[in-house]
Amino acid sequence: MRTGRHRDRARRQPRRGFGSESERGGRAGGRRERRMKRVLTVGVTYTGDKIEGVEIDNLGLCQPDADRERAAFPLYEYDTIIINPESYTHFLFGKAGEFSNELNELGKLKGQNDRYDLDSAFDGEDRRKEMEAAIADGATVVWCLSEPKRANFFGYRETHLGYVTPKVASFVKRSELLVKKGRRMEPVDPDSPFARYFEVLSRTGGWTLCLSNPGEGYASIAGTPEGYSLGGQVTLGATTGWLLSPPTSQEAQNQLVRDSLALEKAHPAHEKYHGIFLSHTGVDKPFVRQLRKDLLAHGVEHVWLDEAEIDIGDSLIAKMEEGMKLSRYIAVVLSKKSIGAPWVKKELDVAMNREIASGEVVVLPLLYEDCELPEFLKGKLYADFSKPEEYETVLGKLLRRLRIS
Repeated sequence: MRTGRHRDRARRQPRRGFGSESERGGRAGGRRERRMKRVLTVGVTYTGDKIEGVEIDNLGLCQPDADRERAAFPLYEYDTIIINPESYTHFLFGKAGEFSNELNELGKLKGQNDRYDLDSAFDGEDRRKEMEAAIADGATVVWCLSEPKRANFFGYRETHLGYVTPKVASFVKRSELLVKKGRRMEPVDPDSPFARYFEVLSRTGGWTLCLSNPGEGYASIAGTPEGYSLGGQVTLGATTGWLLSPPTSQEAQNQLVRDSLALEKAHPAHEKYHGIFLSHTGVDKPFVRQLRKDLLAHGVEHVWLDEAEIDIGDSLIAKMEEGMKLSRYIAVVLSKKSIGAPWVKKELDVAMNREIASGEVVVLPLLYEDCELPEFLKGKLYADFSKPEEYETVLGKLLRRLRIS
């Protein structure tokens, strides 16, 4: 199959992935097939080959009574949402229109059809509630950076309304968005889910927008040689997602969709954690470095160690909190020095609270040298690394806890 059918025009078919018996029941054996993954692209168009098991809607955020054919379903019905509010037409109807580059775009839209008046065509509060529900349900959300085009048309308006997430719009504004033109990118995190997107962006149309001063709640994954950010992951309270420099070529648009699809939908009841966070004190650093090296060598994908994760100028507290939040397990290296260290106590408190709240094992005690264990850890089985000759055996037990064969 060369190209898939992408519904950016009227919907003439029933919604796929939820409906027919053939889709629900499988073949002769009656096995249940996995439902279609539903993707909404707003201001981004996918023209690549059909992606098996994926349904892509290129639609807008307008209300159905303004334009039923081009209005998206409620945002919580989608597994992946990509929004590029490049113009009012982009976010209202899903793609560029004849007035997208006009200074008086809003006036011309209203002149074309009175229903396209922004105040009646767009219910920002309703879409905001849908977005909150979508994020709470684990949807992957990607916002493309866009210039905040402003218009004084029956009141002040700007295209950042299209983010339908005021926290993200405010974050972009605070982070000092810059309009530039470039192709070079460094550094780009090779482990980022959008590494291929940035490679295609650099090779085709180049980048045009970046953040010069992103604040806390943002982890950059790509930058410019002078130190600006071209994209990263945002965590603003309960709002999570990705902020990326927008695609400037069709190839980049296609890659953005593919990379976004590679991110699995999070379980709505559990935050998605990865790997292990090594809580320790500085005097135990030689042991912790060796342990991290061995864990990585045995296939543990993410082993969080401060010196490997925190760069000059980073907020220590913010980076430590981020590392703990994104780690499935918090391993506490216990020694005579560490049990009294303020940082270790703080990290252990956070980890134990999360364990109590979730009802799942979070804290993994690693005994580096004989010491008096904290009272609330005495009931836990610990990994005893205090005897060097048993290091490999104990490492194997830790790997089994991490489900690494």
